[in-house]
Amino acid sequence: MGTIKDYLKKYGKYTFLEKEFTEVDNAILASLSYVEFTGIVPNTGNGSITLYEASERLFSTYTKKTIDSRILAVRKSSYLLKELAKTNRYKDLLLLNYEYKINNDMQFGALCIKLPNKTMYVSFEGTDSYVSGWKEDFMSYVTFPLPAQREAVKYLNRVVKFFGPNIYIGGHSKGGNLALVSAMYCRKFILKKIIQIYSNDGPGLREDEYFTFRYDFIRKKYTHIIPEEGVVGILLTNDENNYTVVKSTNKKFFQHDLNTWVVEDDKFARGEMSSFTKKCRKTLTNWIRKMDKEKMEKVVDNLFKIFVQAEINDLMDIKKEKIRKIRRLYKEAKTIDKESEKLLSSVFKELFQEWRK
Repeated sequence: MGTIKDYLKKYGKYTFLEKEFTEVDNAILASLSYVEFTGIVPNTGNGSITLYEASERLFSTYTKKTIDSRILAVRKSSYLLKELAKTNRYKDLLLLNYEYKINNDMQFGALCIKLPNKTMYVSFEGTDSYVSGWKEDFMSYVTFPLPAQREAVKYLNRVVKFFGPNIYIGGHSKGGNLALVSAMYCRKFILKKIIQIYSNDGPGLREDEYFTFRYDFIRKKYTHIIPEEGVVGILLTNDENNYTVVKSTNKKFFQHDLNTWVVEDDKFARGEMSSFTKKCRKTLTNWIRKMDKEKMEKVVDNLFKIFVQAEINDLMDIKKEKIRKIRRLYKEAKTIDKESEKLLSSVFKELFQEWRK
């Protein structure tokens, strides 16, 4: 079974003028927004850099030890960049409009990749190691728009010019959701320029946003790719008739890594949604519909308050200072008030009971 690496071996010698854009190219470009390009790729309006040069600068800026210490998605995307820089297909692509913003309420990253055939791929980053990004993922059940979703719409409106190229939009995990939301709420002239929207195992929408004319407008341009045993891509409300289910070399939650998706020739090998994933989808859908939104919001606030009080902003902090940080987390968890503790307990109990049904 082949993967993205095998795709590069077979088609890496062909430029985009010689071989058309494929869904595998989409996954590759979606992963690039995970790379830490600060100080390497110019931010919005300040020019561009070739992919080859960006790779050279990245690996001269960061040591292997530093890159290996990053969260999985960032680490794998960095090494994928190095492989792309060796190919005719990708090395001369232009990287531009890099943005990365992080605060207590939001984690947002985006990047534009200019192709030689008058098209551009807008890549939105998924959740990395920052706690604020994980909090947004949890809050997506009860709140819309989230800060990162607002930022994605602003970003798309800012970087796509009226006379600019036609665009693909995509992302992995949360980035797939940002791609979808940005397309739904962007300016009309930008919507006309969108060729395709790709969500690579990204969560869907709340029902309030799903059952709207905005989703209907982009439905035909929307491709939602999920692995056979995936969980993230079936979260929230999705079009059950619009899943592209693909095979993976891994199992269960580890299929979320798009580097494990099986490639046959120039596309992903098609599969069937597993009984495990179908059960997860049914369980979570039923639970969300019955869920008390205010209670859930309070649960999330209290859960992440523990991280703030323990002075953990980045999950990699725990890895670096394992014993001290775990002790601090444990200590802060014990200080949570009784009402919040009961709320947390009841939410997880309800979810478990739904699963057992």
